[in-house]
Amino acid sequence: MKKIVIALLILITPKILFSQQTLVSSIDSKILNEKRTIRIHLPKSYDKEKSFPLILTFDGEYMFYSLIGNTELLLATDKIPEVIVVGIDQNYEDSTNSYIRWHDCNYNSKTGEPIDKGVKFKKFITDELIPYLTERYKAGTYRTLSGHSLTASYSNFFLSDNSVFNSFILISPYVPKTISEKIISSLSGNNNIVSYYMSTGEFDLRGHLKTVSILDSTINASAINKGIEYSFNNFDKETHYSLINRSLPYGLKTVFRDYQIITDKEVKSEKDLLAFLKEKYKRINNKYGINLSIRKDHLEALYWEAEEREDWRSLKEIGEFSIKIYPEYADGYFMLSEVEENNKNYSSALELYKKGFSKLGDDVLNKDDFYRDLKRLEKLAEGVK
Repeated sequence: MKKIVIALLILITPKILFSQQTLVSSIDSKILNEKRTIRIHLPKSYDKEKSFPLILTFDGEYMFYSLIGNTELLLATDKIPEVIVVGIDQNYEDSTNSYIRWHDCNYNSKTGEPIDKGVKFKKFITDELIPYLTERYKAGTYRTLSGHSLTASYSNFFLSDNSVFNSFILISPYVPKTISEKIISSLSGNNNIVSYYMSTGEFDLRGHLKTVSILDSTINASAINKGIEYSFNNFDKETHYSLINRSLPYGLKTVFRDYQIITDKEVKSEKDLLAFLKEKYKRINNKYGINLSIRKDHLEALYWEAEEREDWRSLKEIGEFSIKIYPEYADGYFMLSEVEENNKNYSSALELYKKGFSKLGDDVLNKDDFYRDLKRLEKLAEGVK
């Protein structure tokens, strides 16, 4: 029956998202004594009654829109949850004809510490911007910080025990030894960091490619916290800027690794499949601060695993649970029908299959396959009368 169930997935329609809001606003900073422009992208189901994971990116003029495109694509394919994306503009000149990002992210490479405005800018992010986004836009407690080049390097100063961020997407940072040592120390002893992603490329700036590659080797050789989801890419043929759109899908999938569809590897060693699924969703909801219902794809993944094992007890549990949370969905009835057929209760199997068949929508292209299976069960039921 598995082949028929898989055929239900022939028509997969991406979520077409029409009602997001993208805003350009400003925040008056008392810490910086200046007004800063921020760009805000709110998800389709945004309302002020629930919170969403936050992705804050530096270099907002270009990183913000790259992030929107990648988050919407990954959302449409159910790789990540809905998120709030915020960018802070930094690529413009101040009164001294210097780019703001150089002052914002000022640090001493010899000490590995922010200096001058770099100290104030960090405080602006933690003490003004994050509280503002939390209060006004319901940004949640799962917060990701993203940066490119200098701003990626600077992002590492938020790797502290009391950081407002727990995940990082850092594209082509330059990492001097002083900062590298602090990164290793933070990844080894900080229990608040959930995810850390870095990238570089074959044609990246030479110093960036070298220091990032060394840091990756050091991380892999170090005893970093096992709870941290660490990932690194060194892309062939990519340059300092082409890296951005190559890196973001990998970084986002690292940041939201637990959210993604169950893999065969995950379930192979699990004895109680339904208990495993419930625990996974408890972890997803606690980790990302969202209220997510169990997805049909996950129920189907357990269906196939239980069927392959011929674990009829588990399949019955999964079928009953599926009907409970998705009474309009056909697969729960098909699962229970298969259990009854295996037990040679053909009349019960037929009745359950008919219920499932009645719930197949017009968008199912292979209804004839289901109908043939229904007729097969009718013959089996007739044979025992």
